[in-house]
Amino acid sequence: MSPRLLALIPTAVAINLVVGQVASELALPVYLDTLGTSLVAVLDGLSGGLLVGTLGQLLSGMLRGYVWLAFTPIQWLIAALAALAAARGGFGNTSRSAAWGAACGVACGLTSAAISYFLFGGVTATGVTAVGALFRSAGFSLAAAVTTASLLTDILDKTISFILLGILLRSLPLRILGRFPLAARAVGR
Repeated sequence: MSPRLLALIPTAVAINLVVGQVASELALPVYLDTLGTSLVAVLDGLSGGLLVGTLGQLLSGMLRGYVWLAFTPIQWLIAALAALAAARGGFGNTSRSAAWGAACGVACGLTSAAISYFLFGGVTATGVTAVGALFRSAGFSLAAAVTTASLLTDILDKTISFILLGILLRSLPLRILGRFPLAARAVGR
């Protein structure tokens, strides 16, 4: 692990915590708590992303409630998919970033729905629970409401996150990208 990565990890964990908390406090129907995980997975690869995601979820669990610990596998899934997207040039333009983000959102939404439904009866983050409640009031069963809400919000969340990450990566100077070969490949340089 490079000194550069060691300096980046606490920053990425802080990004996850702060942005995630802001989204939660505003009751947004998105999480935005995986930006740091995705960033490190793209800059350094899967192992760095896994570390950031795990540390971020542990701290979320300690600061915001144990419920967040159950969603640690979501962070791992995001790290894996962000690293895969980077290896395949998935951040070369906005449409590629959006497509990879949407695919990640589907995978995470389905996984998150299962965790939310089976462990917490469909109640999790404020904004997502509100979307689920909207579907329940429209006559959806609890399982269908939780799954639909998780899918819609995760697709939106991960698409936004991957688009933002792609914009950030493409705006980096070549000398910075040169220090992170996976990130350079992610944007096709």
